[in-house]
Amino acid sequence: MVLSLEAALEQVSRARLAVLPTPLEPLSNWERELGHPGIYIKRDDMTGLGPGGNKLRSLEFLAGEALEQGADTLIAAGPLQSNLCTLAAAASAKLGLRCILVHNGEKPERLEGRVLPNRGLGAECRYRGPVDAGVREQVVAELCRELASSCHPYVIRNGATTGRGALGYVQAVPELERQFRERGIRQATLFAPGGNGGGATGLIYGNALLGFPFQVVIISVEDDRETLLAHIRQTLQEAEEILGLPFPGSLEEACVVDDTFRGEGWSVNTPASSRMVGAFARREGILVEHVYNSKVLVGMEAYIRDGRVPGAACYLHTGGFGSLFAQY
Repeated sequence: MVLSLEAALEQVSRARLAVLPTPLEPLSNWERELGHPGIYIKRDDMTGLGPGGNKLRSLEFLAGEALEQGADTLIAAGPLQSNLCTLAAAASAKLGLRCILVHNGEKPERLEGRVLPNRGLGAECRYRGPVDAGVREQVVAELCRELASSCHPYVIRNGATTGRGALGYVQAVPELERQFRERGIRQATLFAPGGNGGGATGLIYGNALLGFPFQVVIISVEDDRETLLAHIRQTLQEAEEILGLPFPGSLEEACVVDDTFRGEGWSVNTPASSRMVGAFARREGILVEHVYNSKVLVGMEAYIRDGRVPGAACYLHTGGFGSLFAQY
């Protein structure tokens, strides 16, 4: 099945942007502290382009389609501290494309966090004030219509949470399976964040297609469990149509989706996630940001302490710690 999955992925247009494979490293200090042998981190904060991060895997497949369609401009949208926007700017620079970023926020007086590299990477930043995501997407649609007569834009839709974008993490599962196999580890639980569900979908789909080498636990950082599952189900259907490989079995049986660590949702700290930022940095020398990856670490620690991880535990670090420099 590994060969058939990788063969199917090879048929999909892809722009090589990330430095892969990303490292799999032990968290030795945390192992000693928790008394649990086999705690690992998958360093997808080290994907190699711009500030790094998980969205670069998605952008490989999205930019591949853009180039295939003859696009000369990438358009991405998100809040001021969107890591997708920064990585889209980095990918555009690498590929020689124009990049336009649409932010639902006020133009900052001081460039900080991810806004600073956006400027340095040459992106054209357009600020639309404190509007919601729906209005922001309307602005993107209008911009795309305006540009259509003078260039060939490609819109990165829905925060890269599309079937094509999810293929980045379908592709990551064989990579991670090989890394664990080379270490002689046969049982592991992956802990990953679930925002709008793109990366989560790829992990779940790829894991299922490989015969479930891992247990997958998705820690929601935004929505309740049923809403996140609905997002995953929709994205999964799109990915199936692209790869032509049906998802085996039931989604609910293929993963655990846990919404008990999300607090009040995306971009809102919990007391535990806020403490974890400093605790993890001091414990392992690795930075995580306030409201996304830190919640996954809180969840993984709780699972380990409760005895719910029978083998190795692996935390997927999706990057984004550049926003720390605008969070204090």
